Amino acid sequence: MKLASLRAHLLLWLGFPLVILWALSVYTHYASALQAANQAYDRSLLASARTVAERLRVQHGHLEVDVPWVVLDSFERNMNDQLYYQVISPEGKTLSGYDDLPPLPKKSELSRHYPALVYFYDADYNGLPIRVAQLLQPVNEDHVEGMVRVLVAETLTSRRDFAGQLLYTAILSQGALVLITLLLASWVLHKVLRPLRRLSGVMLLRDPGDLTPLPAVLPWSEIQPLMVAVNRYIERLRAMGSRQQRFSADASHQLRTPLTILKMQVSMALKSDHPAVWQESLQGMRHTLDDTIVLTDRLLQLSRIKAMQQNQPMQTLDLAELLREACLLRYSQARRKQIDLGYEGDDRCLIRGDHHLLGELCANLLDNAIKYTPEGGVITASVRQGCLSVEDSGPGIAESERQQVLQPFYRLEHSSPVSGTGLGLALVKDITRWHGWSIHLIHSTALGGLHVTIPFAPVPSVR
Repeated sequence: MKLASLRAHLLLWLGFPLVILWALSVYTHYASALQAANQAYDRSLLASARTVAERLRVQHGHLEVDVPWVVLDSFERNMNDQLYYQVISPEGKTLSGYDDLPPLPKKSELSRHYPALVYFYDADYNGLPIRVAQLLQPVNEDHVEGMVRVLVAETLTSRRDFAGQLLYTAILSQGALVLITLLLASWVLHKVLRPLRRLSGVMLLRDPGDLTPLPAVLPWSEIQPLMVAVNRYIERLRAMGSRQQRFSADASHQLRTPLTILKMQVSMALKSDHPAVWQESLQGMRHTLDDTIVLTDRLLQLSRIKAMQQNQPMQTLDLAELLREACLLRYSQARRKQIDLGYEGDDRCLIRGDHHLLGELCANLLDNAIKYTPEGGVITASVRQGCLSVEDSGPGIAESERQQVLQPFYRLEHSSPVSGTGLGLALVKDITRWHGWSIHLIHSTALGGLHVTIPFAPVPSVR
């Protein structure tokens, strides 16, 4: 996939409006030039009409006009256009000139630019566009009264040449301005993007494991929020990498211990010739393998939770039923230690969550409670009023250690010979965090041991 160029995009978004403005400017210049040309040449056209009007004479009761060609020739010499004229009597008869000039269009207005009764209009004559000035000359002499119409027309070559020259000048000047603006913008963009290229060079030469903050090579205040966000993201990556390294080191250490014990048990069995020693070693190996399987399973559960996305779809399930099932599955285990394991609370409690993870949560809470509760003790699990709780009559956890036991591989040093993986409560903490809940460890006032509470938001049941 070809990446778009930032410079090309900026120049395009800058150049397109400039070209539009350039075209509008050229058009307005051309319209202004035509208007200026019309005003200048209309004045000359009016002068020609007045010259013709001055040749009007009344002799013997008749209106006459004598317009020698030399009179109009002086105007034609100063331009590249053809000049036509027509003099019309008050009765509508042509006294002199061309008798087929285009008449004045209806609803035409008098010109306001000159102190004269004159009309200006555009028309076509002999296939050529022309500009016509119609001057009204009043006559009141020797019984001749009325308005004489004097029409003088010329072709538009000089006007268009004049406007074309102005248009050409506008195109060159405005086009040069647009081009210079785009060149300056390109140069400025090159200068502005230089720090970004410097930052790219720093990133290319950086070691893959280098998670130090990015250097402050971008001088613009607008980019500083982005740089701060990137550096904070790098800091989070570094913290996550440190946690993963510590977790990997702890996991390796925890797995190495049972494997070492297993190796020693195998060595003892191989060195002995007595079946009783073999039996004892095999029993020890089975116990060690059970602990290793539990440890490995919980390590996999921890890694699975960390890899799950927070926005993963959840399902509606009955948390009370899950907790009761977990109690039933551990009934025989509790009975071997003569522990009174029971469930109290709501018969039904709907929530939104992951079925597998919440099953692991209930299992870990009950396993920990059974493991640390002495023989003949009591464990009570319940779901009521938006809270899951498990309390026991075991030794409990000192207040100073209640946050530490939620970290992976932390073990309590009790007087009783209880072995564990140190992952049960850590796994429960990660599951509750994934669901957006929290876990609280308090002293059980009813049973005297540990009381684990997990508040949650139930889903209203539909009847």
